[in-house]
Amino acid sequence: MNHVHFMGIGGVSMQGLARWWHADGLTVSGCDLHDGPTLRSLREMGIAVHLGHDPRHLDGVDTLVTTMAVPTDHPEVMRAHELGVRVVPRIELLAELFTRRAGIGVTGSHGKSTTTGMAATLFMAAGLDPSVLLGASLPSLVHNMRYGAGRHAVAEVDESDPGFAVLRSEVAVVTNLSDDHVAGDFAERRNYHATLDDLHAATVRFASRADHVVYNGDWPGLEALLGAHPSHVSFGHGDASDYRIAGVAHGERETRFDLHLPSGRTIPVRLVVPLRHNVHNAAAALAAADIAGLDLALVAPALATFDGVGRRWQRWGTVDGAEVVDDYAVHPTEVHAILSAAKETGRRVRAVLQPHRWVRTAQHWPALVDAAALADEVLVLDVYAAGEAAIPGISPELIVDRLNGRGCDASRHTLATATTYLQGSLREGDLIMTLGAGDVWRVAEALMQGAALPPVVPAARPVGSSETSDAGRR
Repeated sequence: MNHVHFMGIGGVSMQGLARWWHADGLTVSGCDLHDGPTLRSLREMGIAVHLGHDPRHLDGVDTLVTTMAVPTDHPEVMRAHELGVRVVPRIELLAELFTRRAGIGVTGSHGKSTTTGMAATLFMAAGLDPSVLLGASLPSLVHNMRYGAGRHAVAEVDESDPGFAVLRSEVAVVTNLSDDHVAGDFAERRNYHATLDDLHAATVRFASRADHVVYNGDWPGLEALLGAHPSHVSFGHGDASDYRIAGVAHGERETRFDLHLPSGRTIPVRLVVPLRHNVHNAAAALAAADIAGLDLALVAPALATFDGVGRRWQRWGTVDGAEVVDDYAVHPTEVHAILSAAKETGRRVRAVLQPHRWVRTAQHWPALVDAAALADEVLVLDVYAAGEAAIPGISPELIVDRLNGRGCDASRHTLATATTYLQGSLREGDLIMTLGAGDVWRVAEALMQGAALPPVVPAARPVGSSETSDAGRR
Protein backbone atom coordinates (compact mmCIF):
# COMPACT_ATOMS: atom_id res chain seq x y z
CA MET A 1 0.00 0.00 0.00
CA ASN A 2 1.17 3.50 -0.85
CA HIS A 3 -1.94 5.68 -1.18
CA VAL A 4 -5.03 4.72 0.84
CA HIS A 5 -8.39 6.44 0.38
CA PHE A 6 -11.11 6.17 3.06
CA MET A 7 -14.80 6.48 2.18
CA GLY A 8 -16.65 7.93 5.16
CA ILE A 9 -13.38 9.07 6.74
CA GLY A 10 -15.20 11.09 9.41
CA GLY A 11 -16.58 7.96 11.07
CA VAL A 12 -15.04 7.30 14.45
CA SER A 13 -13.38 4.03 13.45
CA MET A 14 -12.37 5.17 9.97
CA GLN A 15 -10.71 8.36 11.18
CA GLY A 16 -8.67 6.41 13.73
CA LEU A 17 -7.33 4.06 11.08
CA ALA A 18 -6.70 6.94 8.69
CA ARG A 19 -4.66 8.77 11.33
CA TRP A 20 -2.68 5.64 12.18
CA TRP A 21 -1.72 4.79 8.60
CA HIS A 22 -0.88 8.42 7.92
CA ALA A 23 1.48 8.38 10.91
CA ASP A 24 2.94 5.14 9.58
CA GLY A 25 4.06 6.95 6.44
CA LEU A 26 1.37 6.18 3.87
CA THR A 27 -0.31 8.78 1.68
CA VAL A 28 -3.86 8.99 3.06
CA SER A 29 -6.92 10.72 1.65
CA GLY A 30 -10.64 10.42 2.26
CA CYS A 31 -14.11 11.70 1.60
CA ASP A 32 -17.28 12.23 3.59
CA LEU A 33 -20.67 13.81 3.09
CA HIS A 34 -20.52 16.19 6.06
CA ASP A 35 -17.88 18.68 7.07
CA GLY A 36 -17.05 19.47 10.68
CA PRO A 37 -14.32 19.51 13.35
CA THR A 38 -13.24 15.93 12.61
CA LEU A 39 -12.57 16.58 8.93
CA ARG A 40 -10.86 19.87 9.73
CA SER A 41 -8.51 18.13 12.17
CA LEU A 42 -7.70 15.48 9.55
CA ARG A 43 -6.82 18.19 7.04
CA GLU A 44 -4.61 19.87 9.63
CA MET A 45 -2.64 16.60 9.82
CA GLY A 46 -2.00 16.77 6.09
CA ILE A 47 -4.71 14.32 5.03
CA ALA A 48 -6.58 15.39 1.90
CA VAL A 49 -10.30 15.18 2.65
CA HIS A 50 -13.02 15.77 0.04
CA LEU A 51 -16.66 16.60 0.64
CA GLY A 52 -18.98 14.25 -1.16
CA HIS A 53 -18.21 11.09 -3.12
CA ASP A 54 -16.70 11.12 -6.59
CA PRO A 55 -14.85 8.46 -8.63
CA ARG A 56 -12.24 11.12 -9.43
CA HIS A 57 -11.04 10.79 -5.82
CA LEU A 58 -9.30 7.59 -6.91
CA ASP A 59 -6.58 9.29 -8.96
CA GLY A 60 -3.28 7.84 -7.73
CA VAL A 61 -4.98 5.62 -5.15
CA ASP A 62 -3.98 1.95 -4.83
CA THR A 63 -6.24 0.97 -1.90
CA LEU A 64 -9.86 2.01 -1.24
CA VAL A 65 -11.19 1.42 2.28
CA THR A 66 -14.94 1.09 2.75
CA THR A 67 -17.36 0.48 5.62
CA MET A 68 -20.31 -1.85 5.72
CA ALA A 69 -22.54 1.17 5.07
CA VAL A 70 -21.09 1.58 1.55
CA PRO A 71 -23.00 -0.47 -1.06
CA THR A 72 -20.95 -2.64 -3.39
CA ASP A 73 -22.45 -0.89 -6.43
CA HIS A 74 -21.44 2.60 -5.27
CA PRO A 75 -19.90 4.53 -8.21
CA GLU A 76 -16.64 5.08 -6.34
CA VAL A 77 -16.37 1.38 -5.55
CA MET A 78 -17.28 0.35 -9.09
CA ARG A 79 -14.65 2.71 -10.51
CA ALA A 80 -12.05 1.29 -8.14
CA HIS A 81 -12.68 -2.19 -9.53
CA GLU A 82 -12.37 -0.88 -13.09
CA LEU A 83 -9.02 0.71 -12.28
CA GLY A 84 -7.70 -2.36 -10.46
CA VAL A 85 -7.63 -0.49 -7.15
CA ARG A 86 -7.68 -2.83 -4.16
CA VAL A 87 -11.00 -2.48 -2.28
CA VAL A 88 -10.88 -3.54 1.37
CA PRO A 89 -13.40 -3.36 4.20
CA ARG A 90 -12.30 -1.34 7.22
CA ILE A 91 -11.94 -4.47 9.37
CA GLU A 92 -9.36 -5.92 6.94
CA LEU A 93 -7.21 -2.82 7.29
CA LEU A 94 -7.31 -3.28 11.06
CA ALA A 95 -6.29 -6.91 10.49
CA GLU A 96 -3.33 -5.69 8.44
CA LEU A 97 -2.33 -3.34 11.26
CA PHE A 98 -2.41 -6.35 13.60
CA THR A 99 0.22 -8.03 11.41
CA ARG A 100 2.55 -5.10 12.19
CA ARG A 101 1.86 -5.00 15.91
CA ALA A 102 1.01 -7.55 18.60
CA GLY A 103 -2.72 -7.04 18.82
CA ILE A 104 -4.63 -6.77 22.08
CA GLY A 105 -8.12 -7.02 20.59
CA VAL A 106 -11.15 -6.22 22.76
CA THR A 107 -14.59 -7.25 21.56
CA GLY A 108 -18.03 -7.88 23.04
CA SER A 109 -21.56 -6.51 22.99
CA HIS A 110 -21.05 -4.10 25.88
CA GLY A 111 -18.09 -2.39 27.53
CA LYS A 112 -15.47 -2.84 24.82
CA SER A 113 -14.67 0.88 24.45
CA THR A 114 -14.15 1.33 28.18
CA THR A 115 -12.18 -1.91 28.50
CA THR A 116 -9.96 -0.90 25.57
CA GLY A 117 -9.42 2.52 27.12
CA MET A 118 -8.45 0.93 30.43
CA ALA A 119 -6.06 -1.50 28.72
CA ALA A 120 -4.49 1.36 26.78
CA THR A 121 -4.01 3.25 30.05
CA LEU A 122 -2.16 0.25 31.52
CA PHE A 123 0.11 -0.22 28.50
CA MET A 124 0.94 3.49 28.40
CA ALA A 125 1.67 3.45 32.15
CA ALA A 126 4.12 0.62 31.54
CA GLY A 127 6.05 2.85 29.12
CA LEU A 128 5.54 0.42 26.24
CA ASP A 129 4.60 3.13 23.69
CA PRO A 130 1.57 1.19 22.35
CA SER A 131 -0.58 2.03 19.37
CA VAL A 132 -4.23 2.48 20.37
CA LEU A 133 -7.44 2.47 18.32
CA LEU A 134 -10.75 3.20 20.02
CA GLY A 135 -14.37 3.56 18.96
CA ALA A 136 -14.66 6.55 21.29
CA SER A 137 -12.58 9.49 22.42
CA LEU A 138 -10.12 9.14 25.32
CA PRO A 139 -8.76 12.29 26.98
CA SER A 140 -5.22 10.87 27.19
CA LEU A 141 -5.14 10.35 23.41
CA VAL A 142 -5.34 12.71 20.48
CA HIS A 143 -8.90 12.03 19.31
CA ASN A 144 -9.41 8.25 19.41
CA MET A 145 -6.03 6.85 18.37
CA ARG A 146 -2.39 6.76 19.31
CA TYR A 147 0.50 5.88 17.02
CA GLY A 148 3.18 4.13 19.04
CA ALA A 149 6.53 2.63 18.13
CA GLY A 150 6.09 -0.18 20.63
CA ARG A 151 5.22 -3.74 19.65
CA HIS A 152 1.62 -3.65 20.92
CA ALA A 153 -1.59 -2.33 19.39
CA VAL A 154 -4.50 -2.10 21.82
CA ALA A 155 -7.66 -1.93 19.73
CA GLU A 156 -11.41 -2.06 20.06
CA VAL A 157 -12.79 -4.76 17.75
CA ASP A 158 -16.35 -4.25 16.52
CA GLU A 159 -18.24 -7.53 16.79
CA SER A 160 -21.04 -6.12 14.61
CA ASP A 161 -18.76 -6.59 11.59
CA PRO A 162 -18.66 -10.32 10.76
CA GLY A 163 -15.18 -9.75 9.37
CA PHE A 164 -13.78 -9.38 12.89
CA ALA A 165 -13.31 -13.15 12.90
CA VAL A 166 -10.24 -12.77 10.62
CA LEU A 167 -8.20 -10.75 13.12
CA ARG A 168 -5.06 -12.38 14.47
CA SER A 169 -4.46 -11.20 18.05
CA GLU A 170 -1.85 -11.91 20.67
CA VAL A 171 -4.57 -11.49 23.31
CA ALA A 172 -8.28 -11.59 22.47
CA VAL A 173 -10.62 -10.18 25.12
CA VAL A 174 -14.35 -10.96 25.06
CA THR A 175 -16.30 -8.85 27.54
CA ASN A 176 -19.72 -10.46 26.94
CA LEU A 177 -22.12 -11.43 24.12
CA SER A 178 -25.76 -10.38 23.77
CA ASP A 179 -28.36 -10.85 21.06
CA ASP A 180 -27.33 -7.58 19.42
CA HIS A 181 -26.33 -7.01 15.78
CA VAL A 182 -28.28 -10.12 14.79
CA ALA A 183 -30.58 -9.65 11.79
CA GLY A 184 -32.81 -12.68 12.26
CA ASP A 185 -35.75 -12.49 9.85
CA PHE A 186 -34.80 -9.04 8.56
CA ALA A 187 -32.98 -8.63 5.25
CA GLU A 188 -30.55 -5.97 6.50
CA ARG A 189 -27.01 -7.38 6.79
CA ARG A 190 -24.84 -4.29 7.26
CA ASN A 191 -23.57 -4.37 10.84
CA TYR A 192 -25.45 -7.61 11.44
CA HIS A 193 -24.89 -11.33 11.70
CA ALA A 194 -27.61 -13.49 10.20
CA THR A 195 -28.27 -15.39 13.45
CA LEU A 196 -27.07 -15.49 17.03
CA ASP A 197 -25.32 -18.75 16.20
CA ASP A 198 -23.41 -16.90 13.47
CA LEU A 199 -22.30 -14.26 15.99
CA HIS A 200 -21.17 -17.01 18.36
CA ALA A 201 -19.30 -18.80 15.58
CA ALA A 202 -17.54 -15.60 14.50
CA THR A 203 -16.50 -14.96 18.11
CA VAL A 204 -15.09 -18.47 18.38
CA ARG A 205 -13.12 -17.94 15.14
CA PHE A 206 -11.80 -14.62 16.45
CA ALA A 207 -10.71 -16.33 19.67
CA SER A 208 -9.22 -19.33 17.89
CA ARG A 209 -6.83 -17.07 15.94
CA ALA A 210 -5.49 -15.50 19.15
CA ASP A 211 -2.53 -16.77 21.17
CA HIS A 212 -4.44 -16.13 24.40
CA VAL A 213 -8.11 -15.58 25.21
CA VAL A 214 -9.57 -13.60 28.13
CA TYR A 215 -13.32 -13.83 28.73
CA ASN A 216 -15.96 -12.89 31.27
CA GLY A 217 -16.55 -15.98 33.39
CA ASP A 218 -19.69 -14.42 34.90
CA TRP A 219 -21.40 -14.06 31.52
CA PRO A 220 -23.68 -17.02 30.70
CA GLY A 221 -22.47 -19.14 27.80
CA LEU A 222 -18.98 -17.73 27.34
CA GLU A 223 -17.27 -20.62 29.13
CA ALA A 224 -18.95 -23.08 26.75
CA LEU A 225 -17.96 -20.99 23.72
CA LEU A 226 -14.38 -20.14 24.61
CA GLY A 227 -13.27 -22.56 27.29
CA ALA A 228 -11.80 -25.00 24.76
CA HIS A 229 -9.08 -22.56 23.68
CA PRO A 230 -5.68 -24.01 24.68
CA SER A 231 -4.68 -20.76 26.43
CA HIS A 232 -7.78 -19.25 27.97
CA VAL A 233 -8.44 -17.44 31.24
CA SER A 234 -11.59 -16.02 32.76
CA PHE A 235 -12.28 -13.04 34.97
CA GLY A 236 -15.21 -12.49 37.28
CA HIS A 237 -16.64 -12.82 40.77
CA GLY A 238 -17.00 -16.59 40.68
CA ASP A 239 -14.62 -18.85 42.59
CA ALA A 240 -13.70 -20.59 39.32
CA SER A 241 -12.50 -17.35 37.69
CA ASP A 242 -8.77 -17.24 37.00
CA TYR A 243 -8.74 -13.51 37.72
CA ARG A 244 -11.14 -13.28 40.63
CA ILE A 245 -12.82 -10.06 41.72
CA ALA A 246 -13.30 -9.73 45.47
CA GLY A 247 -13.91 -7.15 48.16
CA VAL A 248 -15.77 -4.67 45.95
CA ALA A 249 -16.55 -1.45 47.78
CA HIS A 250 -18.49 1.30 45.98
CA GLY A 251 -18.03 4.80 47.38
CA GLU A 252 -19.50 8.10 46.34
CA ARG A 253 -16.53 9.01 44.15
CA GLU A 254 -14.57 5.77 43.77
CA THR A 255 -14.75 1.99 43.64
CA ARG A 256 -12.17 -0.30 45.16
CA PHE A 257 -11.69 -4.04 44.76
CA ASP A 258 -9.06 -6.74 44.90
CA LEU A 259 -8.09 -8.82 41.89
CA HIS A 260 -6.73 -12.25 42.77
CA LEU A 261 -4.33 -13.44 40.05
CA PRO A 262 -3.62 -17.02 38.92
CA SER A 263 -0.11 -16.60 40.37
CA GLY A 264 -1.57 -16.21 43.85
CA ARG A 265 -0.84 -12.48 44.04
CA THR A 266 -3.55 -9.98 44.92
CA ILE A 267 -3.66 -6.58 43.24
CA PRO A 268 -5.63 -3.73 44.86
CA VAL A 269 -7.54 -1.67 42.30
CA ARG A 270 -9.04 1.80 42.60
CA LEU A 271 -11.43 3.23 39.99
CA VAL A 272 -12.85 6.72 39.72
CA VAL A 273 -15.28 5.92 36.89
CA PRO A 274 -18.87 5.27 38.02
CA LEU A 275 -21.12 2.28 37.23
CA ARG A 276 -20.78 -1.16 38.76
CA HIS A 277 -19.99 -2.97 35.52
CA ASN A 278 -16.71 -1.06 35.23
CA VAL A 279 -15.30 -3.50 37.80
CA HIS A 280 -15.61 -6.21 35.15
CA ASN A 281 -14.12 -3.93 32.49
CA ALA A 282 -11.12 -3.21 34.72
CA ALA A 283 -10.62 -6.90 35.51
CA ALA A 284 -10.63 -7.71 31.79
CA ALA A 285 -8.04 -5.02 31.03
CA LEU A 286 -5.82 -6.11 33.91
CA ALA A 287 -6.01 -9.77 32.88
CA ALA A 288 -4.98 -8.91 29.31
CA ALA A 289 -2.11 -6.75 30.59
CA ASP A 290 -0.92 -9.51 32.90
CA ILE A 291 -0.89 -12.06 30.07
CA ALA A 292 1.05 -9.60 27.90
CA GLY A 293 3.74 -9.46 30.57
CA LEU A 294 3.02 -6.19 32.36
CA ASP A 295 3.73 -5.92 36.09
CA LEU A 296 0.25 -5.23 37.47
CA ALA A 297 1.59 -4.01 40.79
CA LEU A 298 3.27 -1.18 38.89
CA VAL A 299 0.57 -0.31 36.34
CA ALA A 300 -2.74 -1.01 38.15
CA PRO A 301 -2.58 2.35 40.03
CA ALA A 302 -2.89 4.07 36.64
CA LEU A 303 -6.55 3.01 36.51
CA ALA A 304 -7.24 5.60 39.21
CA THR A 305 -6.38 8.23 36.58
CA PHE A 306 -8.77 6.78 34.00
CA ASP A 307 -11.92 8.91 33.95
CA GLY A 308 -13.74 7.22 31.12
CA VAL A 309 -14.13 7.40 27.36
CA GLY A 310 -16.38 9.72 25.41
CA ARG A 311 -20.14 9.19 25.56
CA ARG A 312 -19.98 6.64 28.39
CA TRP A 313 -21.63 8.30 31.42
CA GLN A 314 -20.17 11.55 30.15
CA ARG A 315 -20.99 14.37 32.51
CA TRP A 316 -21.69 17.60 30.66
CA GLY A 317 -22.32 19.69 33.76
CA THR A 318 -25.15 21.23 35.76
CA VAL A 319 -27.91 23.62 34.62
CA ASP A 320 -30.31 25.17 37.16
CA GLY A 321 -29.36 22.46 39.63
CA ALA A 322 -30.04 19.67 37.12
CA GLU A 323 -27.16 17.37 36.18
CA VAL A 324 -26.75 16.51 32.48
CA VAL A 325 -25.18 13.17 31.52
CA ASP A 326 -24.84 11.55 28.10
CA ASP A 327 -24.38 7.85 27.37
CA TYR A 328 -24.05 5.72 24.23
CA ALA A 329 -26.46 3.05 25.54
CA VAL A 330 -28.60 1.48 22.79
CA HIS A 331 -29.26 -2.16 23.71
CA PRO A 332 -31.85 -2.79 26.46
CA THR A 333 -29.13 -4.35 28.64
CA GLU A 334 -27.12 -1.12 28.42
CA VAL A 335 -30.11 1.16 28.96
CA HIS A 336 -31.14 -0.86 32.02
CA ALA A 337 -27.62 -0.67 33.50
CA ILE A 338 -27.35 3.09 32.92
CA LEU A 339 -30.78 3.96 34.26
CA SER A 340 -30.31 1.68 37.28
CA ALA A 341 -27.16 3.66 38.11
CA ALA A 342 -29.02 6.90 37.48
CA LYS A 343 -31.78 5.94 39.94
CA GLU A 344 -29.16 5.18 42.59
CA THR A 345 -28.26 8.90 42.61
CA GLY A 346 -31.59 9.72 44.24
CA ARG A 347 -32.34 12.36 41.62
CA ARG A 348 -35.44 12.57 39.41
CA VAL A 349 -34.29 10.76 36.27
CA ARG A 350 -35.49 12.25 32.98
CA ALA A 351 -34.29 10.20 30.01
CA VAL A 352 -34.06 11.38 26.41
CA LEU A 353 -34.13 8.09 24.52
CA GLN A 354 -33.10 7.82 20.88
CA PRO A 355 -33.75 4.30 19.54
CA HIS A 356 -30.86 3.25 17.29
CA ARG A 357 -31.30 1.36 14.00
CA TRP A 358 -34.61 0.03 12.77
CA VAL A 359 -33.73 -3.66 13.00
CA ARG A 360 -32.52 -3.37 16.60
CA THR A 361 -35.63 -1.37 17.51
CA ALA A 362 -37.96 -3.87 15.84
CA GLN A 363 -36.33 -6.77 17.66
CA HIS A 364 -35.92 -5.25 21.10
CA TRP A 365 -38.48 -2.49 21.58
CA PRO A 366 -40.49 -4.31 24.31
CA ALA A 367 -37.28 -4.94 26.28
CA LEU A 368 -36.21 -1.36 25.59
CA VAL A 369 -39.48 -0.19 27.15
CA ASP A 370 -38.85 -2.39 30.21
CA ALA A 371 -35.41 -0.80 30.62
CA ALA A 372 -36.50 2.80 29.91
CA ALA A 373 -39.38 2.51 32.39
CA LEU A 374 -36.82 2.77 35.19
CA ALA A 375 -36.72 6.51 34.50
CA ASP A 376 -39.22 8.90 36.04
CA GLU A 377 -39.85 10.48 32.65
CA VAL A 378 -38.89 9.43 29.12
CA LEU A 379 -38.72 11.65 26.05
CA VAL A 380 -38.65 9.35 23.01
CA LEU A 381 -37.02 10.64 19.82
CA ASP A 382 -37.11 9.47 16.21
CA VAL A 383 -35.32 6.23 15.43
CA TYR A 384 -31.73 7.04 14.42
CA ALA A 385 -31.74 5.00 11.22
CA ALA A 386 -27.98 4.86 10.50
CA GLY A 387 -28.84 4.25 6.86
CA GLU A 388 -31.43 1.52 7.47
CA ALA A 389 -34.89 1.53 5.88
CA ALA A 390 -37.87 2.05 8.15
CA ILE A 391 -39.76 -1.08 9.18
CA PRO A 392 -43.57 -0.95 8.91
CA GLY A 393 -45.33 -1.12 12.25
CA ILE A 394 -42.31 0.08 14.23
CA SER A 395 -42.30 3.65 15.50
CA PRO A 396 -41.38 5.85 18.46
CA GLU A 397 -45.12 6.12 19.21
CA LEU A 398 -45.17 2.37 19.87
CA ILE A 399 -42.59 2.85 22.60
CA VAL A 400 -44.35 5.91 24.05
CA ASP A 401 -47.73 4.15 24.20
CA ARG A 402 -46.30 1.12 25.96
CA LEU A 403 -44.41 3.28 28.46
CA ASN A 404 -47.55 5.28 29.23
CA GLY A 405 -49.49 2.05 29.58
CA ARG A 406 -47.04 1.02 32.29
CA GLY A 407 -47.63 4.26 34.16
CA CYS A 408 -44.39 5.89 33.04
CA ASP A 409 -44.56 9.55 32.01
CA ALA A 410 -43.52 9.34 28.35
CA SER A 411 -43.88 11.65 25.36
CA ARG A 412 -42.81 11.88 21.74
CA HIS A 413 -40.24 14.49 20.74
CA THR A 414 -37.73 15.64 18.16
CA LEU A 415 -34.27 16.81 19.16
CA ALA A 416 -35.51 20.41 19.01
CA THR A 417 -38.74 19.95 21.00
CA ALA A 418 -36.99 17.80 23.63
CA THR A 419 -34.44 20.56 24.14
CA THR A 420 -37.08 23.30 24.40
CA TYR A 421 -39.26 21.25 26.75
CA LEU A 422 -36.39 20.46 29.10
CA GLN A 423 -35.12 24.04 29.09
CA GLY A 424 -38.54 25.15 30.30
CA SER A 425 -38.99 22.44 32.94
CA LEU A 426 -35.57 21.80 34.52
CA ARG A 427 -35.50 21.87 38.27
CA GLU A 428 -32.94 21.30 40.96
CA GLY A 429 -32.38 17.60 41.62
CA ASP A 430 -33.10 16.47 38.06
CA LEU A 431 -30.74 14.08 36.27
CA ILE A 432 -31.06 14.45 32.51
CA MET A 433 -29.82 11.33 30.70
CA THR A 434 -29.41 11.47 26.92
CA LEU A 435 -29.25 7.90 25.65
CA GLY A 436 -28.35 6.57 22.21
CA ALA A 437 -25.56 6.06 19.67
CA GLY A 438 -26.81 8.71 17.26
CA ASP A 439 -26.96 12.48 17.70
CA VAL A 440 -28.99 12.64 20.92
CA TRP A 441 -25.92 14.17 22.57
CA ARG A 442 -26.92 17.39 20.82
CA VAL A 443 -29.64 17.82 23.44
CA ALA A 444 -27.05 17.64 26.24
CA GLU A 445 -24.88 20.15 24.41
CA ALA A 446 -27.78 22.55 23.81
CA LEU A 447 -28.88 22.38 27.45
CA MET A 448 -25.38 23.29 28.62
CA GLN A 449 -25.12 26.14 26.13
CA GLY A 450 -28.63 27.43 26.78
CA ALA A 451 -29.22 27.26 23.05
CA ALA A 452 -32.12 26.09 20.92
CA LEU A 453 -31.72 23.43 18.27
CA PRO A 454 -33.05 24.00 14.74
CA PRO A 455 -36.61 22.69 14.27
CA VAL A 456 -35.40 20.07 11.79
CA VAL A 457 -32.17 18.16 12.46
CA PRO A 458 -31.62 14.97 10.43
CA ALA A 459 -31.96 11.86 12.59
CA ALA A 460 -29.79 9.86 10.22
CA ARG A 461 -27.11 10.54 7.66
CA PRO A 462 -26.98 9.15 4.13
CA VAL A 463 -25.12 5.95 3.40
CA GLY A 464 -21.37 6.31 3.44
CA SER A 465 -21.26 9.26 5.83
CA SER A 466 -19.72 9.57 9.26
CA GLU A 467 -22.80 8.36 11.08
CA THR A 468 -20.85 7.68 14.26
CA SER A 469 -18.51 10.62 14.08
CA ASP A 470 -17.50 12.30 17.32
CA ALA A 471 -17.61 15.70 15.64
CA GLY A 472 -19.01 18.21 18.06
CA ARG A 473 -18.83 15.93 21.07
CA ARG A 474 -16.82 16.78 24.13
